[in-house]
Parts: sequence; structure tokens; C-alpha cells
Amino acid sequence: MSSSVQNSFLFKISILSISLVLTVTTAVSTALPAMIATFKQYPSTQVEMLTTLPTISLLLTVLASSWIIKRLGARRTTLIGLIIALLAGLVPVFINDYVIVFISRLLLGVGVGLFNNLAYSLIMAVYEGEERQTMLGFQSAVGTVGNALASFVVGLLISNGWQVAFNVNWLFVIPLVLFGLFATKIDQFTNPVVTEKGDTVPIKAKETTNMAVVGYVLLIATFFAFYFGLLLKLAGFLVEQHLGTAAVAATQLSVMSLIGLLPSLLYGQIYKHLRCLTIPIGLIITGLGIGIIATAGTLTMTWIGIVISGFGLPIVMPAIFGKVAEVQPEGSSNLSSALMLVGINVAVFLSPQVLAVTTQIIGQTSNKATMLVSTVMLFVLGAIQLVMATTKKQPIKNRSEMKS
Repeated sequence: MSSSVQNSFLFKISILSISLVLTVTTAVSTALPAMIATFKQYPSTQVEMLTTLPTISLLLTVLASSWIIKRLGARRTTLIGLIIALLAGLVPVFINDYVIVFISRLLLGVGVGLFNNLAYSLIMAVYEGEERQTMLGFQSAVGTVGNALASFVVGLLISNGWQVAFNVNWLFVIPLVLFGLFATKIDQFTNPVVTEKGDTVPIKAKETTNMAVVGYVLLIATFFAFYFGLLLKLAGFLVEQHLGTAAVAATQLSVMSLIGLLPSLLYGQIYKHLRCLTIPIGLIITGLGIGIIATAGTLTMTWIGIVISGFGLPIVMPAIFGKVAEVQPEGSSNLSSALMLVGINVAVFLSPQVLAVTTQIIGQTSNKATMLVSTVMLFVLGAIQLVMATTKKQPIKNRSEMKS
């Protein structure tokens, strides 16, 4: 790709705009109490699954995304995905039948899955070094803005009923317009070679992975399986402890995302100073925030926990993706980011079940117990990563490669 296109502000905006809606699929989590009341003939865990359901269809689409992108092109694939996500996401606004909502949530995941991979792989393929880290930070910042915006919109709408809250899916219009207008050359994004005529075409070599990438996939999957307990249980926790309502929880999640803007925008500098300690510090900060919320006796203390948690995720995500970009085999950014997203989405989808099993093991099934378990697990992950960062050499790129 020519440097003029690579460094174009509008080109960068078109890439980053995708990240604005990556978390919209789970933004309605604060509507769960009302949804559980509506679908009372179904177990609560089954209703909770409506929140995480898009992740399973998203997972299947992500696995096929490289194949689809090669045949349709990145731009066309993204636009089709955004249109599907927009239409499917709005179905629950008009219909409250559980089966139809179930199907629409699956289709929402299919739509998002078509472009989810590109939010990371474009950055990993096009940029290098500190510029890549900076762009990953910006990507996290845009995702943070999208998460905050979605949570804020849900908080405004939820008082009118859980169905109205699904109007948050109109946010898909924003990247649909931006990508349609400014991503006309996006299909030239990966490993270009110059032909005799001076044209650039993408290399379609088979992508591979290695054990270092697999290790980071397992790390991020475990992180999200327990981190998601905060999003699933915060509203129920506030009501359970008589500290607030679902609307308050939506506001807190929105503020938590906005707080994450600072570390996201400064991520390049944060990584420059922390280096190998970035991941463990991010994990420990996130766990500390959730722990403060879980042990809070006042709404003020939950706000303190929200603030601390807001600094964690924007550090953990780009740090792990950045490490993957360093250790992945040459020209395998699409596959690497796809595997990472598979790990994240499997973890998010199974999070209600994982949390239910772990809390049953300790004999406590309250929302508070769930968040305490999440706290302990994030501390354990942080401790393991801290030991690895301070006692072992960093993985060597392309070592232990295996065919995809």
C-alpha cells in the first residue's frame, strides 16, 4: 500500500470506525432484569444467553472471514456485514417473541463477524513498530467511545422498556456511512506486491500460526470469560445490594468506558515505559476494580471500582494484540486476529456458564460471589503473567509454527 494511502487521515478513520460498534452486540446487558421478567418461562441463564448469543455466530463467521474477504474484498464484506447487523439488531425493537429474538441475535453476530476481524488485522498488516502500537491504542480508544456511547444510549432508552433499548443498534449506521465513503482503496490493505504495470495486488499466501499465538489466545479467552462477569452481573448486583438500579448500572458502564479513553489514547506511551509488564499490570488493575465493586457497601465505592476498572481493559486488549503481532508468522495477521477473536467470543458466549459453574463450586451463586470469583481469577492471571514477564525470555517470532 502506498504511504499516501497508509497515512491518510480518512483512511485511518475508515479503519477505526469499525471498532465503534464492536461491543454494541452486548450493550443491552443492563436490560437483562427486564428481559428475564418478560421471558419468565425460560431459565434466567437462558435469557442471559441472549446477550452473549451473537458471539457464537460471530465466532463462526470470523472463522470464515479470511475466505470471504478473499472472494468479496474487505470493503464489500464490511458493508454487507454492517447492513446485516443493522437490520438484525433492530428486530427486537418490534418483536418480543423469544425465538425470533434468538434468531435475530444470531444474525446480528453473523453481520458483526464479517468485519470484526478487520478492525485488528488491518492495523496489524499495514502498520509496524510504535506506529502500530499507537494505532492499536487509537483502535482501543474508538472501541471505548463506542462502548460508552452504546451504554449511554441504552441507559437513556431502558426506562421506556427493554425493547426500546435495542434501538442502540442504529449506531451501525455510523461506520456504514464512513466506510462507504472513505474506504474505496481498502482492498489493497495486506502484503501488496507491485506488478509490471505498477499496480498493487494482495499476496494470497497461506497463513499459519504458532504456539506463541495460541498461548495469547488462551490468555485473552480466560480474561474475557471472567471479565464479562462485571457486565453481566453489575445491574443485578446493584439491585441485590440495594445500591442502585439497572439504569444506574448502564450509566456506570458508560462512564467506565469513557474513563478508558485516557489509557487508550496514551497507550503508545504506556507501552513504551512498561513494555513486558503492560499485560500483567493491566490484568491486576482490572481485577482490583472489580474487587472493589464486589465488596462495596455504598454506591460511592462502586463508582471507585468502576473508575479503576476503566483503566484496565484499554491496557490489556492492545497489549495482547500487540504481542500477537510480534510473535505471529509473517503475513498471518488475518489468521492471528481471527484466532484471537475466536478466543474472545467463545469466552464471552460461555461466560454465563463458566461463572455459574465456578460460583457453584464455592457454594455461592449471588451476583456478588460471581464478581469476587472474577476478581480472584484476574489476579491469578496477572500474577502468572508477571512471573512470565520477569523470569522468561520473550517468545521468538515464527518459532513453533504449525499449519492452520
